[in-house]
Amino acid sequence: MRILSFDTSLSAPGVSIIEVVRGIPRIIDLSHITTDSKTQTHGLRADIVESWATLFLANHAKKGFDFITREDFHGQSSAQNYPVMAAWSGCERAVEKFGFKFDKYTYMQKNGRRKTLLGVPQSQVKLLVVGKGNADKPEVAEAVRKLTGYAGEFAKDDESDACAVGLAYLINEGLIKGAV
Repeated sequence: MRILSFDTSLSAPGVSIIEVVRGIPRIIDLSHITTDSKTQTHGLRADIVESWATLFLANHAKKGFDFITREDFHGQSSAQNYPVMAAWSGCERAVEKFGFKFDKYTYMQKNGRRKTLLGVPQSQVKLLVVGKGNADKPEVAEAVRKLTGYAGEFAKDDESDACAVGLAYLINEGLIKGAV
Protein backbone atom coordinates (compact mmCIF):
# COMPACT_ATOMS: atom_id res chain seq x y z
CA MET A 1 0.00 0.00 0.00
CA ARG A 2 1.29 3.45 -0.92
CA ILE A 3 0.18 6.85 0.32
CA LEU A 4 1.13 10.21 -1.15
CA SER A 5 0.73 13.07 1.32
CA PHE A 6 1.26 16.82 1.19
CA ASP A 7 1.96 19.41 3.86
CA THR A 8 0.65 22.22 1.70
CA SER A 9 1.77 25.82 1.94
CA LEU A 10 2.87 28.44 -0.54
CA SER A 11 6.11 29.17 1.34
CA ALA A 12 7.52 25.67 1.81
CA PRO A 13 5.29 22.71 0.97
CA GLY A 14 6.42 19.17 1.67
CA VAL A 15 5.48 15.84 0.13
CA SER A 16 6.09 12.23 1.07
CA ILE A 17 5.41 8.73 -0.12
CA ILE A 18 4.95 6.10 2.55
CA GLU A 19 4.64 2.43 1.75
CA VAL A 20 3.00 0.02 4.19
CA VAL A 21 3.98 -3.64 4.11
CA ARG A 22 2.48 -6.01 6.72
CA GLY A 23 1.34 -3.05 8.81
CA ILE A 24 4.78 -1.41 8.90
CA PRO A 25 5.08 2.06 7.30
CA ARG A 26 8.33 3.06 5.56
CA ILE A 27 9.21 6.37 3.94
CA ILE A 28 9.95 5.82 0.25
CA ASP A 29 10.67 9.41 -0.77
CA LEU A 30 10.11 12.96 0.41
CA SER A 31 10.72 16.46 -0.88
CA HIS A 32 10.01 20.13 -0.31
CA ILE A 33 10.34 23.39 -2.21
CA THR A 34 10.83 26.89 -0.86
CA THR A 35 9.37 29.97 -2.52
CA ASP A 36 10.17 33.61 -1.79
CA SER A 37 7.28 35.80 -0.68
CA LYS A 38 9.41 38.95 -0.97
CA THR A 39 10.44 38.61 -4.62
CA GLN A 40 7.84 36.24 -6.13
CA THR A 41 4.15 36.90 -6.74
CA HIS A 42 1.45 34.57 -5.46
CA GLY A 43 0.83 33.41 -9.03
CA LEU A 44 4.49 32.59 -9.66
CA ARG A 45 4.80 30.82 -6.31
CA ALA A 46 1.69 28.74 -7.05
CA ASP A 47 3.20 27.77 -10.42
CA ILE A 48 6.46 26.81 -8.72
CA VAL A 49 4.56 24.60 -6.26
CA GLU A 50 2.62 22.97 -9.10
CA SER A 51 5.81 22.37 -11.11
CA TRP A 52 7.59 20.88 -8.10
CA ALA A 53 4.64 18.58 -7.33
CA THR A 54 4.39 17.57 -11.00
CA LEU A 55 8.07 16.64 -11.14
CA PHE A 56 7.82 14.66 -7.91
CA LEU A 57 4.79 12.78 -9.21
CA ALA A 58 6.48 12.13 -12.58
CA ASN A 59 9.07 10.06 -10.72
CA HIS A 60 6.52 8.03 -8.75
CA ALA A 61 3.14 7.92 -10.52
CA LYS A 62 3.79 4.65 -12.40
CA LYS A 63 3.54 2.60 -9.20
CA GLY A 64 0.29 4.37 -8.27
CA PHE A 65 -1.09 5.32 -4.90
CA ASP A 66 -3.75 3.79 -2.71
CA PHE A 67 -4.41 7.08 -0.93
CA ILE A 68 -3.56 10.71 -1.64
CA THR A 69 -4.06 13.20 1.16
CA ARG A 70 -3.07 16.61 2.47
CA GLU A 71 -3.21 18.66 5.61
CA ASP A 72 -6.50 20.50 6.02
CA PHE A 73 -6.41 24.24 6.57
CA HIS A 74 -8.82 26.79 8.00
CA GLY A 75 -7.32 30.25 8.11
CA GLN A 76 -8.95 33.18 9.85
CA SER A 77 -8.71 35.62 6.96
CA SER A 78 -8.34 35.79 3.20
CA ALA A 79 -4.73 36.88 3.73
CA GLN A 80 -4.09 33.50 5.40
CA ASN A 81 -6.37 31.43 3.16
CA TYR A 82 -5.31 32.68 -0.26
CA PRO A 83 -1.68 31.50 -0.23
CA VAL A 84 -2.57 28.05 1.12
CA MET A 85 -5.45 27.63 -1.30
CA ALA A 86 -3.17 28.69 -4.19
CA ALA A 87 -0.73 25.95 -3.14
CA TRP A 88 -3.60 23.48 -2.74
CA SER A 89 -4.69 24.26 -6.28
CA GLY A 90 -1.15 23.77 -7.61
CA CYS A 91 -0.84 20.39 -5.91
CA GLU A 92 -4.32 19.37 -7.01
CA ARG A 93 -3.54 20.21 -10.65
CA ALA A 94 -0.30 18.22 -10.43
CA VAL A 95 -2.08 15.19 -8.96
CA GLU A 96 -4.84 15.33 -11.56
CA LYS A 97 -2.31 15.45 -14.43
CA PHE A 98 -1.51 11.83 -13.58
CA GLY A 99 -5.14 10.77 -13.29
CA PHE A 100 -5.28 10.79 -9.48
CA LYS A 101 -7.50 12.63 -7.00
CA PHE A 102 -7.14 13.60 -3.36
CA ASP A 103 -9.01 11.35 -0.94
CA LYS A 104 -11.34 12.91 1.58
CA TYR A 105 -10.69 12.46 5.28
CA THR A 106 -13.55 11.16 7.43
CA TYR A 107 -13.33 10.79 11.17
CA MET A 108 -15.60 10.35 14.18
CA GLN A 109 -16.17 13.44 16.29
CA LYS A 110 -16.51 13.31 20.08
CA ASN A 111 -20.30 13.67 19.71
CA GLY A 112 -20.40 10.45 17.64
CA ARG A 113 -20.99 12.15 14.30
CA ARG A 114 -18.85 11.47 11.27
CA LYS A 115 -17.15 14.50 9.75
CA THR A 116 -15.66 14.58 6.25
CA LEU A 117 -12.99 17.11 5.27
CA LEU A 118 -10.72 17.72 2.29
CA GLY A 119 -7.65 16.89 4.34
CA VAL A 120 -6.41 15.87 7.78
CA PRO A 121 -6.69 18.68 10.36
CA GLN A 122 -3.36 19.68 11.89
CA SER A 123 -4.52 18.87 15.43
CA GLN A 124 -5.63 15.39 14.26
CA VAL A 125 -2.23 14.81 12.66
CA LYS A 126 -0.47 15.64 15.91
CA LEU A 127 -2.92 13.70 18.08
CA LEU A 128 -2.80 10.53 15.98
CA VAL A 129 0.94 10.56 15.26
CA VAL A 130 2.41 12.06 18.44
CA GLY A 131 -0.36 11.47 20.97
CA LYS A 132 -1.07 15.12 21.72
CA GLY A 133 -2.81 17.74 19.59
CA ASN A 134 -0.39 20.53 20.45
CA ALA A 135 2.90 18.76 19.65
CA ASP A 136 5.76 20.88 18.35
CA LYS A 137 7.74 20.27 15.15
CA PRO A 138 10.60 18.28 16.76
CA GLU A 139 8.07 16.01 18.49
CA VAL A 140 6.31 15.38 15.17
CA ALA A 141 9.61 14.54 13.46
CA GLU A 142 10.59 12.17 16.28
CA ALA A 143 7.23 10.39 16.16
CA VAL A 144 7.55 10.01 12.37
CA ARG A 145 10.99 8.44 12.89
CA LYS A 146 9.64 6.01 15.51
CA LEU A 147 6.65 4.97 13.40
CA THR A 148 8.63 4.51 10.17
CA GLY A 149 12.14 3.62 11.31
CA TYR A 150 13.42 6.52 9.20
CA ALA A 151 17.04 7.35 10.06
CA GLY A 152 17.71 10.00 7.41
CA GLU A 153 17.58 13.73 7.81
CA PHE A 154 14.52 15.84 7.13
CA ALA A 155 15.77 18.81 5.09
CA LYS A 156 12.89 20.90 6.49
CA ASP A 157 10.06 20.40 8.95
CA ASP A 158 7.71 20.38 5.96
CA GLU A 159 9.06 16.96 4.95
CA SER A 160 8.42 15.38 8.36
CA ASP A 161 5.06 17.17 8.48
CA ALA A 162 4.09 15.65 5.11
CA CYS A 163 5.02 12.21 6.46
CA ALA A 164 2.94 12.86 9.58
CA VAL A 165 -0.09 13.78 7.44
CA GLY A 166 0.16 10.46 5.61
CA LEU A 167 0.70 8.51 8.82
CA ALA A 168 -2.31 10.19 10.45
CA TYR A 169 -4.47 9.19 7.49
CA LEU A 170 -3.26 5.58 7.74
CA ILE A 171 -3.82 5.51 11.50
CA ASN A 172 -7.32 6.94 11.12
CA GLU A 173 -8.12 4.25 8.54
CA GLY A 174 -6.89 1.54 10.92
CA LEU A 175 -4.11 0.48 8.56
CA ILE A 176 -1.24 1.11 11.01
CA LYS A 177 -0.94 1.61 14.74
CA GLY A 178 -0.88 5.17 16.06
CA ALA A 179 0.82 7.42 18.53
CA VAL A 180 4.03 5.96 19.80
